Amino acid sequence: MITLENVHQPLDGFALHIGRLRINPGLTLLVGANGAGKTTLLELLATLQMPRRGTILYRQRSAGDDLPLLRSQIGYVPAEIELYEEMTVYRLLAYLAELKGVYRAERIDGLLRDFRLDEYRNVKIRRLSLGIRRRIAIAQSLLAAPYFLFLDEPMNAMDSAERKMAISYLSRYAAGKTVVAAVHELNEWEAAADHVLWLDRGGIRFEGERAQWTSNLPLNVWEGMISTDDLARCPEQNLIFFREKPEGMYVRLVGKNRPFPGLTAAEPSMEDAYFVRRRSRSNKEAAGEFR
Repeated sequence: MITLENVHQPLDGFALHIGRLRINPGLTLLVGANGAGKTTLLELLATLQMPRRGTILYRQRSAGDDLPLLRSQIGYVPAEIELYEEMTVYRLLAYLAELKGVYRAERIDGLLRDFRLDEYRNVKIRRLSLGIRRRIAIAQSLLAAPYFLFLDEPMNAMDSAERKMAISYLSRYAAGKTVVAAVHELNEWEAAADHVLWLDRGGIRFEGERAQWTSNLPLNVWEGMISTDDLARCPEQNLIFFREKPEGMYVRLVGKNRPFPGLTAAEPSMEDAYFVRRRSRSNKEAAGEFR
C-alpha cells in the first residue's frame, strides 16, 4: 500500500495537489487528459521526483529515510523509452540485472518466455520494432520482481496480440503487489483493473474500485439503431460511438432519459463511464459549480 499526504508538486500552469490518497495492492488504472499530471504522479511514485511538499509512504517507509531500499522494490516504465540499441535483448537484460544486483539467468529466461522475446534474445535492439522494444522495457522493469510497479502508457506501439499478452501478464503480476498504469484505452483493461484513479488538472476527481467507476453515473448509456436524420439531431457531446449499418445507424450515447424510440439501456463500459464523468464535469464547470 502507498499513502500520499498533502503532496503538492508545481506543474506548467497549475500544480499536482493530493490531500490524501491511498493506493491499495492490485492493478490501478491512472486516467486523465494529456497534461493532467499523470506522468508527474508516476515519477513521484517511482522516486524520480521528490515532492516539493508532502509525504509519500510505501508500506510506512518514506523515500527520504529509505531511498535505496525502496528503489530496490520499485519497477518503472516511462512513456518514452530509450534502450541501448547496439546490445542484444539478452545482453541488455543481463546488464540491467547486474546493475540492479539481481542477476539470475533463470529470471531473465523466464521474462524472455513470458513476453515472447526468446526468439529475439540474440538480436540487436536497433533491429526490433517499437512494439517489441516496449515489451523489453516492461520485462526489464520486472527483473527484480518489484513490489511496486509504475507504467506510463505501457501499451504504446504494441499490436493487439501484444497488448492482450502484456495486460494479462500485468493483471496476474498485480496480485499481492501494487501496480499503477497510466492508460488511454480503458476497455482493453476491463477484466484486469482492480481500481481507477482519475486525475484532472492536478486534482483527483475519482478514486475507487472498478465496479464503483461504472456505477451510480449521472447519465445513462443507451444503444441501438436510429436513422441518419436522428443521428444529425443528436448532440455531439452525447454521442459515444456510431457505425453505419445496412439497416441504419448503430449508436451508443448518453442521456438521462431514452433519447430516441427503440434504444435500450446498456451496461456502461469503463470507457463509457469515463465519457460520462468527463461530460458531467464539463457541464458543471460551465455552470460555475467548480471554482
